[in-house]
Amino acid sequence: MVRLTTCTNEFNAQLLKGAVESEGIPAMLSNEIMSGYLGTQGADVLVKEEDLEAARKILEQQEN
Repeated sequence: MVRLTTCTNEFNAQLLKGAVESEGIPAMLSNEIMSGYLGTQGADVLVKEEDLEAARKILEQQEN
């Protein structure tokens, strides 16, 4: 898995993860389990390396 983006809060990370997954690209959050335990707010959105370019296009659409 490679990093698609880093979000400063978990809510945005979950939104982006859902947007990527709704297009058929598996995704996960790097800090999903530990964020609540450690009290951190951010998370990296990760995708398979072969899906990175397609996921970047989805990310660009989300930003517009």
